Formats: sequence, C-alpha cells, structure tokens
Amino acid sequence: MKLTIRRAALSAAAVAVAGSALLVTGSTAHATTTPPWEPDSSSSGGLLFYNSSGTQITGGNISDGPIAAYVQGTTTIRQGDTKATLYGYLPVSGQVPGQWSGEAMSASTVYPNSSAPGALGTSTLPLVTGASDDESVATLAADYPNNSTTDGYKGVYQLRLKTTAAGQQPNVTYDSADILITGTTWSVLYSQSPATPTTTALAVSTPAAFHGDDVGLQATVTPSAATGTVQFKDSGTVIATSPVSGGVATTVTSDLSDGTHTLTATFVPDSGAYKGSTSPAKHVTVSPHPTKTKLKASSKTVKAGKKLTLTAKVAPKSAAGKVTFLDGKSKLAKVKVKHGKAVLKTKLSKGKHKLVAKFKPKHADDFAASTSKKVKVKVKA
Repeated sequence: MKLTIRRAALSAAAVAVAGSALLVTGSTAHATTTPPWEPDSSSSGGLLFYNSSGTQITGGNISDGPIAAYVQGTTTIRQGDTKATLYGYLPVSGQVPGQWSGEAMSASTVYPNSSAPGALGTSTLPLVTGASDDESVATLAADYPNNSTTDGYKGVYQLRLKTTAAGQQPNVTYDSADILITGTTWSVLYSQSPATPTTTALAVSTPAAFHGDDVGLQATVTPSAATGTVQFKDSGTVIATSPVSGGVATTVTSDLSDGTHTLTATFVPDSGAYKGSTSPAKHVTVSPHPTKTKLKASSKTVKAGKKLTLTAKVAPKSAAGKVTFLDGKSKLAKVKVKHGKAVLKTKLSKGKHKLVAKFKPKHADDFAASTSKKVKVKVKA
C-alpha cells in the first residue's frame, strides 16, 4: 500500500479498534519464544500499541485498520526527527532483516501529538497516530504472504517504526516488534527492549614506551554481559580489534611510532540489545631507545707523527649507525659501528686536542643519537 505523508487524525473507525483489541491488564506481555533474528541489530528498541483511550494492547483483529490507535517507539531513534511511520516486513529465513521486503502501514504522522490521551500526549518518543485508511495486518499478509514452514518464521511479521524530519531521509535504524498471526487475530510475539547503554574504559600498560616495545591495552565494557568487539584506535584509526569476554577485551601492540599517541577503545555490540560506547582517551608517548657513547684514547700524551687509537663504545650493542670523531669542531672521520664499537687510528698535529665521538643511529626511530664526553690529548714534538 502506498501512502502519502500527512498528519493523521484519529477517526471514529480508528477508535473502534479498541473494541477488538487485547488489552494489557498488567505489565507488557512478553512471549516466551524469541524469533531467530532477535535482537535485531538495526533496531534501537521496541513498540508499544495503544487503543484510542490510551490503554496498552498486545493484539487485535487482523482486519482492523489501523492496527492500533497509537503505536509508540520506546527510544528516541534520532534526535531532531518529528515524523513517524509504521512499516510491515515479511521475515525470510536465511536473510538478514535488512534484506526483507515490506511496505508502509501508516501515513507519516507528526509527533509529539498533544491530542493523544494521557501520557502519550506529553511524551516526546516517536508516535504513529492511526487513521481509518491505514493498512491492516490482513492487507500486509495479503501483499506479502507468509508461506514459511520454518520454526520462528511461520505466521510472523516484523513491524518497524521509522522516523524522519523535513529534508531528511528515514533513519536506517528503527524501533520494532514482531507479531504472530493466528487465524483472524494478531498478537505481539516479541518487542525489543531499548538498547542498554554501555560504558567503556581503557587502561594502558604504560604511559611511556620505547620504540618497538610492547604496549598493552585493556578495555573494560560495562555491563559485563554486553557482547561484541572492541576497536582499539590511535587518533581514530583502528589498530586492533578484539572480542569482548566477560566485559574485557585486550590487545598488545609494538607498532606505535615515535611521538605521542591518543588511544581510545570503542565497543561495537553484536546485537541491538546494547548500545556502543567509546572510552575517554589515554595518551602514550613513544621514544627511541636511548644510547650512550664513551670515547677512549690509547694515550693522553703522544708524540707528533705517531698514530693515536680512538675507540668509541656505543651502548646498547644492538644500536646500528656511525660514529663521527671530532677534534674540536673539525671532523676527523666517520666510522661504522660494529658490535658496539667504532675505532679510528689517526695522527694529530702538535698541541692540545679536545676529542669527541658523536653517534648517529641508522634508524632514528629505533635509537637516539648520543655524544661522548670530551677526551683531552696532548701531542708533543
């Protein structure tokens, strides 16, 4: 059935729906059987059905149009939306809910509706106001026959309340309820509870690390019953994804580059039963490994024309790179470090000399540069 967008007025025919409806005498009825696709990950919450006097109902006659005088979602769905529409879909085994076919069962009606009875008139939750020309469950079933013999699908339809606003497309998420047709009546089989909010906290094993070192990340999701995955992010970029078990997800990374990193953990639920959440940021600063360079001369006094041996030791021995030997500001030579040592044999001019060894790493991310203390050498005639 194709419906145009309008503000629906509740007609006498719509009021008559209450006469054939199943009233809720206590709390909302919940079926013991949960459809195989529930909780629907695209559904934010459930649907509540009311007659014209504002009394909640859980079923009615399939020929009634509208299905209920008022259908209310249990969540806001999307902030700023002002119009709500009821849709009906045929569940198909082997397909996800987003692949099902269906149609609009109501016009797009404006909410809040101050004319609605009781608390419905003051609620800001999405509300479809029924009209006499709205589609009945019987029409939905005729347009989309349910011929399934699969348990959980036979005779079942999903109703979805979608919201929108001027200039906006209908939201991709919705509130929903599954109904079961038995003969000439329908009844609520399953109405999803509003998604439970979650919080996510992130702990890091250290606020400072050297390049290549392991950094442990642990996300704690509350409530601990929430299932799904956690995306660990570095400035918004996912660096690891881990499953949540008992409210905890962990990972270890050694791939953080030098500098300060802004790390967060985002919980992604695997069903509509829980809402996602993102932790406050933690900061980890990664630095290159420090090095230490020591310079030793074979003698503090040497005769002119004689060779002097200079040995630079670089720690740790794993640090690759080159050592530049300097006499004051004058460069003597650049020597490759092997096994933590760089050796230079050189002749110095007559006089006093202040010698220094400067280590420059091959990979600046891995190791830091370092400079030795000055070594004084005197060359005599």
